Amino acid sequence: MPTYLGGWAGMAAATLALPVFLAAPVTAKYRVDQRLTQEVDASAEGQGKQTLRFTTSTFVTVTLNDSAGGRTMRVLIDSVMGDSSAPISPAVMDSARGGEFRAFLSKVGKPSPLTPTGTSPAAAQVQGLLADFYPWVRAGLKVGDAWTDTTVNTTGAGSDTVTVRRITSYKAAAAESRGNVRAVRITTEHSSDVAGVQPTPQGPAKIQGTGGGTGAYYVSPDGRYLGGEWQLHSSLNLSGTFAKQPVPVTVTQTTKVTAVR
Repeated sequence: MPTYLGGWAGMAAATLALPVFLAAPVTAKYRVDQRLTQEVDASAEGQGKQTLRFTTSTFVTVTLNDSAGGRTMRVLIDSVMGDSSAPISPAVMDSARGGEFRAFLSKVGKPSPLTPTGTSPAAAQVQGLLADFYPWVRAGLKVGDAWTDTTVNTTGAGSDTVTVRRITSYKAAAAESRGNVRAVRITTEHSSDVAGVQPTPQGPAKIQGTGGGTGAYYVSPDGRYLGGEWQLHSSLNLSGTFAKQPVPVTVTQTTKVTAVR
């Protein structure tokens, strides 16, 4: 039975936004720490339960530039590290260093999907680790503000693709401090539908299911993203010629983002 959904971290569908439109480029650095637990219940096939747990840390530099109709976003991978259980090899993580992703932010901060530029083939293999690191951010948020957003994000390509449709509710819950910076704490709740396909040694695996999660992050008065943390839990089914009936899969993921000074 497959023990890892290769594009899985892409479940955290990309929602990148930073609607602070300055003439000069704006650059910020972030550390993205993730912990993922996946359990495949193959008991019906006589193979019991298979559990995978691993953690990763990714350092990135984000640069925003003014452009017609909004802003361009460039995400540069400074480094990627994983523990000994990570299914992405150390060689791939090392090769991903220097890889770039691009997105476009409209005037209201709505992003296009984060996509690799092609300068580093290995970067595409770690794309899922970055899919959810930057939430919806805008200047001038006030306690009590609330909004809802729908995103559809696809990671991978061809026979190894996962598409997630997510509905997220945001609320500016409280005025707090993040370090020595005044900030507004934004709380989030989301639900999602997941569908895709993944190649396995036993043949293609169809992926379907639902997910949900909560989180909180911080935004300065001028719209700077100051980091945050959120969690998601998903219940999926894998089906294919390798099993007589769908195989249940549960995925729990925690993401913590820290602004690096």
